[in-house]
Amino acid sequence: MADGMNKDSHQGLSISVVIPLLNERPTLEPLYHRLADVLSEMADRHEIIFVDDGSTDNSVEVLRNLSRLNPDVEYIRFRRNFGKSAALAAGICASKYNLVATMDADLQDIPEELPKIVQKLEEGYDLVSGWRYQRHDKWTRRVASRMYNWVTSMLTGVRLHDINCGFKCYRKEVLNEVMIYGERHRYIPVLASYRGFRLGEVQINHASRMHGESRYGLGRVFGGFFSLLTVILMTRYTNKPLHFFGMLGFTLAGLGSAIDAYLILARIFFKQWLSNRPLLIIGTMLMIVGVQLIIFGLLAEMIAFSYRREHDYSILEKSEDSRAIPLEAAREDLRLGSGDEGW
Repeated sequence: MADGMNKDSHQGLSISVVIPLLNERPTLEPLYHRLADVLSEMADRHEIIFVDDGSTDNSVEVLRNLSRLNPDVEYIRFRRNFGKSAALAAGICASKYNLVATMDADLQDIPEELPKIVQKLEEGYDLVSGWRYQRHDKWTRRVASRMYNWVTSMLTGVRLHDINCGFKCYRKEVLNEVMIYGERHRYIPVLASYRGFRLGEVQINHASRMHGESRYGLGRVFGGFFSLLTVILMTRYTNKPLHFFGMLGFTLAGLGSAIDAYLILARIFFKQWLSNRPLLIIGTMLMIVGVQLIIFGLLAEMIAFSYRREHDYSILEKSEDSRAIPLEAAREDLRLGSGDEGW
């Protein structure tokens, strides 16, 4: 096993592995056998949950056969393609152990690297992400990934080298507090960090894709960007949307005001005509849009106040009050201590 780790180093370990998939039939059997070998050495109890996200290549036949022959295999099949976030959410909901690992089904995530991630988690982290420091993908995808990770890190403050890596391990309480839908599976570390959980990262090896084609494309770039904006609003500005919209509004309104002020001065002191100046329209439009954004922010504040969650925090630990006395016992103590026959 990786780094010479053995089962003794994970005594009592129980882990669920969730694997979303879409048209990955050729890799399912070798993935299972390699992963099962790793898990049998490192964990006392384990389960492998495959989630078929609407495959059209008959992947479900392989899953049925694996589930029939191996008691540690479970599978979930969607009626159609609902997306990776939905597949992960379904698999996590079905998991029964306190540690949950996720990985892709294309064998680019190497199963033998799982002990590295679990070992890092046991150092006191709540979520550990793999870092594919030597990726075996096309150069265009590697460059796009680096830019994506840099932008995400700058905007969210989460300092991970490979935040979009699907090979991760979580403590179950993280997943109980982070809602996964849409494209938010990419930003689970951001959402977990906002809730106060400890994040870790470990370098892992990465394999070339042997079967099928990557589903990475331009549509996912735009989807990821909009999801990033959503996550930023849902973390930093959930309870103060006016700060976000107000900042944009004041910036645009200030820029528009500066442009119009310049044009007014040019008309007064230099007698320049403004009827043929498109800059006047641009400045006025910026002012109007800026004011509208501020109004949107105020409306968002009102909506957020109306639908504010009862508890917008995450508790790590609290003491048990050993002096708490059941109500009936307290009444009995008071009755005996008062010298009366009753209350």
